[in-house]
Amino acid sequence: MERRESISSYGDKEERLMGQINTNLNKLEKIQEEGNDIITEINVLHEKQSSPLTKETTEKLRELYKKGIEQANREDRICKTIVEDIDNLMALGSHSAKDYQTPQLADDSNSKRKRREESVVSGSSKIKKHKNGGNIIKNGSNVAAKQPKFKDIEENWILATVVSYKPESKQYEVEDADRDEASNRPGERFFVPAKNVMVIPNPSDIRPSQEFAPSTTVLALYPSTTCFYKASVVLPPTKLSSQSHQRAYLLTFEDDDNAQRYVEMQYVLEKPPDMK
Repeated sequence: MERRESISSYGDKEERLMGQINTNLNKLEKIQEEGNDIITEINVLHEKQSSPLTKETTEKLRELYKKGIEQANREDRICKTIVEDIDNLMALGSHSAKDYQTPQLADDSNSKRKRREESVVSGSSKIKKHKNGGNIIKNGSNVAAKQPKFKDIEENWILATVVSYKPESKQYEVEDADRDEASNRPGERFFVPAKNVMVIPNPSDIRPSQEFAPSTTVLALYPSTTCFYKASVVLPPTKLSSQSHQRAYLLTFEDDDNAQRYVEMQYVLEKPPDMK
């Protein structure tokens, strides 16, 4: 089972999107020039032709109007593409590539899994009430965040930390838990809709009555990585006899050769509704 690949740098993504936007803006300018030429030609025909219109002029106007419609449709399509690219660029966050460029990390196994930073703490995961109504996750809380498609085509869930909340767009800015070990630079930051963020609870807040029963499908952090994957509960914490794993679940992950693995209880979450 292949886990998360090395992340391309923030700067590369920003540069690629800017290049696409500039290219499409140039295309849009040419399309608009073509549209102006068509309108000019139509106006000239109308000015020269006295009423009633001849058959030849009518046919020519018909062709010009068809070209005008096609040109308008092309302009509409490329405008939508530009808007989508701008949205993706904004979703990278309000920080520059220079500040938050994340160098690629070396894989620590043949399956390309990433090592989780020991400094990640699950404590600050409290939720507060927003002044406009609704609960929001506090800044600094550890969460599971679903990556946007522009960042990860498979939209996998990763371990992250909340940086801020944007109530106008109902989005969280989060920071990837992966750091560059050599420079100790922070992980990449990006925006994600509130529905695609799940708080990591404090272990002390989890009651036995909240445990997932055996055979329950869950979203869980794969051991020694920063990635969450679909898994099935073998045994919940209260059913484990081992003293060293009393606050952990025994799980089997999807596509993992039925291997049974222990995962700390706070990193075992309810399966998202949209996860197949």
